[in-house]
Amino acid sequence: NACGWTARPGSRRNRPAVGFRLGAYLDRIGLTDVPGGAAGLAAVQAAQMRAIAFENIDPLLGQVPSLAEDDLMAKLIAGGRGGYCFEQNAILGLALRALGYAPRPHLARVRNGAPKGGTRSHQLFTVPAEGEVWLCDAGFGGQGALCPVPLRAGAPMETPNGSYRVRQDAAQQETVLERLSPTGWVTLYGYDTAPVRPIDLEAANFLCARWDGAPFPSSLMVAFHGAAGRIGLFNRALTLGLAPDHDSRLLRTAAELEQVLCGDCGLALPGAVVRQVWDRIKHIPPRPS
Repeated sequence: NACGWTARPGSRRNRPAVGFRLGAYLDRIGLTDVPGGAAGLAAVQAAQMRAIAFENIDPLLGQVPSLAEDDLMAKLIAGGRGGYCFEQNAILGLALRALGYAPRPHLARVRNGAPKGGTRSHQLFTVPAEGEVWLCDAGFGGQGALCPVPLRAGAPMETPNGSYRVRQDAAQQETVLERLSPTGWVTLYGYDTAPVRPIDLEAANFLCARWDGAPFPSSLMVAFHGAAGRIGLFNRALTLGLAPDHDSRLLRTAAELEQVLCGDCGLALPGAVVRQVWDRIKHIPPRPS
């Protein structure tokens, strides 16, 4: 396939987790062999995004997700759940280090087309491999790249889900990631080179989970790159595919929500949790188109 990896169905979902275990992680994301260099980065990132859904159910229900290794393994690997950026990229970083890479964490300001971003509310990595540095990110809930993007300013990278590039924004002193849309290049987020320590990630994680200025405590956001293409869910608004070739509709019942979360996105969720989520979103009006 386009990113060059060998996949198989995961089989260790229900085993207990103690610390990070590379074998269990690879089993969960469906990888048998991980090549070296840039091909290995691409294999791991794409496989994780195709196996573990982005979802913010815990913050939506008033919980702060744990970034401890045992808890990440219990939730995302053994428990069959997904997570949002701090969880997704925390587990990705553990895997990359176990595979011999040296990922450097960064905090980014999400833009989604705006000229500048808000607070530092997103995590990503830059990773050296084969004489280049790559932007690696398995946790962007928007239309993030399935494969790592090289930090060659202006040079587009074709991935299975679109064309991406990075450029330098001198005014904001940031490196920005852009995606080619039907109407031109759209900036997804920008990051700087300030050192990021674990305590910075813990603080940003807490802020995103609890601050009423962040979207995660008040709106359901789900993204999954399934066999039939990308699934996106914002509260009750379901989008299948990518613009301009996508279908959209509103979910009407808790049963429809359960089908999307548990059936289409493969999340292991008790029915009671699905009903809690539905009760939080069922009266939220759809965003204006």
